Amino acid sequence: MTQSLPFCSFVIVNYNGLRHLRGCFESVQALNYPSDRIEIIAVDNGSKDGSIEYINRQFPEVRTLVNPSNNFAAALNLGVELSQGEYVAFLNNDARVSPDWLRLLVDYLEDHFRVGAAAGKICFPDGRINSVGHRRLPDYYWEDIGFGEADEGQFEEPMEVEGLCWAATLFRRECLDHVGPVDEEFVMYFEDVEYSKRCYNEGWPLHYVPQALVEHEGGGSSSGTGLTAYFCNRNRFLYLAKHEPQELLHGVQTSVFWIEKHYSLLYDTLLVTFKKLMECHRAETVNAVLPKLCQRLAPVYGARDIDKLLARVEVILGYRKPSMAIYDPALHFIGGGQRYLATLASILQDQFEITFVGNRSVSIAQLESWYGLDLSQCSVKIVPLPFFEKRGARHIDATWVTADKKNPFDAIARESQHYDIFLNANQLTKVTPLSPISVFFCHFPDSYREAYFAVDRYTFIVVNSNYTTKWLQKRWRLNPSLLIYPPVEMAGEKRENEKIKDNIKENMILAVGRFEEGGTKKQLELVEAFDRLCGENPDIAQTWKLVIVGGSTPKNGYLQQVQKRVSAVSGTVELHVNAELDELKSLYATAKIFWHLSGLHEFDPERFEHFGMATVEAMQNYCVPVVFNGGGQREIVESGKSGFLIDSIEQLCARTQQLIQQPELLERLSQKAFDRGLEFGREPFERKVKEFFNIIYEEYANLKLPDPAEIAKSGLMRDRSEI
Repeated sequence: MTQSLPFCSFVIVNYNGLRHLRGCFESVQALNYPSDRIEIIAVDNGSKDGSIEYINRQFPEVRTLVNPSNNFAAALNLGVELSQGEYVAFLNNDARVSPDWLRLLVDYLEDHFRVGAAAGKICFPDGRINSVGHRRLPDYYWEDIGFGEADEGQFEEPMEVEGLCWAATLFRRECLDHVGPVDEEFVMYFEDVEYSKRCYNEGWPLHYVPQALVEHEGGGSSSGTGLTAYFCNRNRFLYLAKHEPQELLHGVQTSVFWIEKHYSLLYDTLLVTFKKLMECHRAETVNAVLPKLCQRLAPVYGARDIDKLLARVEVILGYRKPSMAIYDPALHFIGGGQRYLATLASILQDQFEITFVGNRSVSIAQLESWYGLDLSQCSVKIVPLPFFEKRGARHIDATWVTADKKNPFDAIARESQHYDIFLNANQLTKVTPLSPISVFFCHFPDSYREAYFAVDRYTFIVVNSNYTTKWLQKRWRLNPSLLIYPPVEMAGEKRENEKIKDNIKENMILAVGRFEEGGTKKQLELVEAFDRLCGENPDIAQTWKLVIVGGSTPKNGYLQQVQKRVSAVSGTVELHVNAELDELKSLYATAKIFWHLSGLHEFDPERFEHFGMATVEAMQNYCVPVVFNGGGQREIVESGKSGFLIDSIEQLCARTQQLIQQPELLERLSQKAFDRGLEFGREPFERKVKEFFNIIYEEYANLKLPDPAEIAKSGLMRDRSEI
């Protein structure tokens, strides 16, 4: 007899409902139904109150599962998927079924083989009715039939209903298999209304059976949080977008969010609503509904914010890759900053649709040629700035733009709104980002807050060193989102052993830096130091040389001073002006020691090395750095381990003499310098870039539920019978 009864599964979803569990499970165990024909599956949504431990200890026969997300609908699907029953009961953790509940519903469904699911009379603990089914109200609201009424026998006959309350419902397995999974985007609340609609669409009516009694406390895992009201309103939009798209505009205007002006909460729901509409209907339906809805919403949020939502939906649905603009006013020049952004684009072009935005003519072919990178999936858009063209400016200099002038960079701001992500790659502070996501790359805050300052409007700020971070905080009162050291790709051939081979390395001290008019790279001081070193050590003067490499403009007065000073040095000093890349690589490969003095005797933070690209390039070629102890150099050189940090010319000479006179020390530090230099290479840069932009991609290309704490602040707290 027992074997002839259908096997039944109970799926009970729990979230921090420890206080309810004993009563719920004991009511199932007390059913007038053979225990060997029942299985109980508890799916926990990440409880923090010890629920899982309690169930395993007190009810070992209950099968427990942990849902990776706090999603009621997903938990139900997980339970159904793992259940074995011919009938599957959905039971809330705060519900207690009467002893005859299961047998009455099984018998009813066995007698009514086309009914998809049945539920009984659900009452509150005080005896008032909670639900005997769902019925639709005007404006596509729903209510629990009989909600709050005294039970006076008014619902004592079985009947077909539009929907069932899932506090306690028994489904036929065939119905669940035919209709399919619960829509997990509903998360919780209204998922039962939506599923009922699908049941009827597939020919599975739903029935109320009055004798099957249930006591339900209500709000077992979400009471008093505001989540009930929020999700009931949100999911009403999803229902309409999915099943009644022509009523969606009316549904928005008759919603609690609209009537009570909870516009921020309404905005949070629009993304998932647009997505549901677009993925569930053909283009004709979407084109008939969406423009009218957007037209009505635009006065509240602005057309640009509505456009941003629509653009993001396209990405979420996989219609296209997220678009990214990388803006650099100096894109048409060859430079280290431009190599930085080109490298970044080469890394991200598979994941994002990338457009370089510049102000002067340049092509992808040129960028690829200059930097030796594959940028085949990228494009270029030139946005001229007449303000600078009319003035014959060779460089785009933001300091020319003062408060009494119209901001010419508004043209770039307008361009930014056409992209999902806008990267200001060369720290132009006067560009206001209008894209949904924006990133400001700060190489150094070389100005103070002034007219049209907009850095604080960016979503993220990325810096290139801790030194830059310090001055970002001091000058702009801003904190960075992330530190990404620039990629340095100058590594020479890796040695098979630690021996310095005489036929590769020469007795050469190398210095690399531009011959700037202001002398910030300290070439005069370097020549002075070498002259002093040679004067005190004649053997060094005979066997070592100083090679200074740097770019220069024509008629450079500072370079002329350096050339004059070199002519009076007792040792050998070579100047390589505007050397080609291959020549520079060769010099890195043959030099043993690297000098750098930027920041010596300086107080202006801009005149220090903000990071130290040349130092890293030298280290990647087994050059031991002896560099000034300031700026970004401190983050590169581990003094005494991978080189030396010095504070004066005297220390520079002393440390250099020590290295020359102690070949074993020079050899050991050269290997450590190489190892340290690789830590600032392409591989760590690419890893950090991918990690950062993967986070941005996942955030942008996927739906995210609003913060429950923010929902609670909204004042949307009332629970009511209308769904």
